Amino acid sequence: MTGFELYVFFLCLIVFIALTALFSFFIFYVGKQRIIIIKNGIADEEITKSLNKRIDKMANKNYRIFDTIEKIASVSLCAVLCVLFILVGISSCIGDTNVKNLPAIKVIASTSMSEKYENNKHLFENDLNDQLQLFDVVLLHELPKEEDIELYDIVVYEHVSGALLIHRVIGIEEPNESHPNERYFLLQGDAVHYPDTFPVRYCQMKSIYKGERIPNVGSFVYFMQSPAGIICLILIVVSMLLMPIADKFIRNAEYDRVVILVENGTLDRKALSFYKGNGYKGGGENE
Repeated sequence: MTGFELYVFFLCLIVFIALTALFSFFIFYVGKQRIIIIKNGIADEEITKSLNKRIDKMANKNYRIFDTIEKIASVSLCAVLCVLFILVGISSCIGDTNVKNLPAIKVIASTSMSEKYENNKHLFENDLNDQLQLFDVVLLHELPKEEDIELYDIVVYEHVSGALLIHRVIGIEEPNESHPNERYFLLQGDAVHYPDTFPVRYCQMKSIYKGERIPNVGSFVYFMQSPAGIICLILIVVSMLLMPIADKFIRNAEYDRVVILVENGTLDRKALSFYKGNGYKGGGENE
């Protein structure tokens, strides 16, 4: 790591620790205050209304169907987020590099392949409609043999500047007297006026694109790979771990209070079924 990279790393680490501590304190402080309010009976009216609504809804068949749909939607959302997080992780680890037969992942970071430039007649004549938009996520496959690369293939290659570009093969010069042992390739972006620097050799090529892409996800991937995105991701994980713990204490305190409200006739005994059905046994704050 360079000095600047170390500086960014430690700065992000400090920010993460500070935010995690603040976030944890906020969750448990709010939870503590809520428990005090519940124990002192200040929230009795709110708890009573809430439980009566739940009892009425649980008796409604339509509510049960809606509740099931809501749970399925929540699970689906979590699954989508998990896929995105895995995508970010894989992209961070392997980037544009193919690992054996596994496809690599690349985020399109330019608009050079985003549209058909009107003077690029080969795009219209050959009905080439596989353009790549900014922030598309594409899968890149292992490069075929040199002789198997065909006209109009889309490949990733290393430019003389060191940048990795994904452009289309628009011309192939077979071996001749000037280069008897290799083919030369002419590449160009679909939205670009002129071809890339010629020649492009096979040894400069890294992988080939075969049409698999996920539109518009790249901006999310870029953000999640940034220090701010990593901090957000970790804070989400921390909140997912802390919120159920805080909620458990609050629900236990509610259960203790509901027992009192049932005993004095304010609530029906059915109200206890909600807490027992969800595993709350009372004990409030410390038990």
